[in-house]
Amino acid sequence: MMPATFVCACLLLTACAGPRETSRAAERAAAGRGRIAVFPVENLSGSVAPSREIRGLFLARLQAAGFEVLDDASLDQVMTRNRVRYTGGVDREVALALKKEAAVEAILIPSLELYDETNPPKVAMFSRVVSTGDSPAVRWIDGVGMAGDDAPGILGLGLVDDPAVLLRRAVDALVGSLIRDGSAANTNLVGSEGPRKFRPKLVYRSDMLDPGKKYSVAVAPFFNRTDRKYAGEIIALHMIRNLMKFQNFEVVEPGTVRQELLRFRIIMTDGVSLPETETILNAVNADLVLNGEVLDYRDYRGPWGVAKVDFSLLFIERKSRKVIYSSYSQNQGDDGVFFFDWGRVNTAHAMASHMAKAVGAKMLQAGQRGR
Repeated sequence: MMPATFVCACLLLTACAGPRETSRAAERAAAGRGRIAVFPVENLSGSVAPSREIRGLFLARLQAAGFEVLDDASLDQVMTRNRVRYTGGVDREVALALKKEAAVEAILIPSLELYDETNPPKVAMFSRVVSTGDSPAVRWIDGVGMAGDDAPGILGLGLVDDPAVLLRRAVDALVGSLIRDGSAANTNLVGSEGPRKFRPKLVYRSDMLDPGKKYSVAVAPFFNRTDRKYAGEIIALHMIRNLMKFQNFEVVEPGTVRQELLRFRIIMTDGVSLPETETILNAVNADLVLNGEVLDYRDYRGPWGVAKVDFSLLFIERKSRKVIYSSYSQNQGDDGVFFFDWGRVNTAHAMASHMAKAVGAKMLQAGQRGR
């Protein structure tokens, strides 16, 4: 992974700093760093959501932290001149235009996964920072999934029934993560699989997969077999987020992959074929392509129900053109829950995050061949 631009100085923040010290540290971290542009919110929720309000929250939090944010008028001018219609990713042309025409060093892309105002409300979203210039790259990515009844506490004092409060908390968590951990996106998590219940149910791991090697990964859109719109894009973001937590993986910006799919007119009706995989890998100069299918990705409305996530994936290696890893993962929010809902997961986002992390850890287990 190439060194971060403006986010690396955010390590100046310390856990022991008080609120005022933390604010001053954030301002010092952002001062003198490159300008950042905030794209419109990519709505993957499949329903109406307050996208403008969410983007406004990101703008306010970044500016409060001392970041120089590109104004909306300048952003609109660049987007209009270059006829930019898709804002869920960044390709080379857009990255170059923002760099040359507006002196932007990085782009923040918020993606809304879930917005449900039914009591208790639920919110889930991702946010990532992509560099500008000749080779746009993902510098940082994180996600958060929250439900109003995640932490009810004694007598229900911790319940949240206002979706606006939940939205603010989600944005605060993501901006706080950017400020705090921006340059630590590639933390070495080898051997950390998390709770056993989230590990893949079936695994194949080839001996060709070297835990000591660094791989660049192009993530193709997952084939969606669910009733939930955009489930394939959501699982892809989960995998990107969690693969970047391992020093062994460098992930190609999804906007660049999308650009190549359009350029070669690749339409995936049932996943990608081997020739299409080879085309993608050669076009983006990646070592591995990740593809898969989503069988279930379900959140529930109201206080009663169970979140469900069910997906399979495979990694194909560029030189050998062989599958070097594949797995199948399936979980429900009440797995392993026996008393007082202890350990229950209320959102598909939170559960899928654990499952994706377990996939990355399983891939890098040295000396173990999957069954």
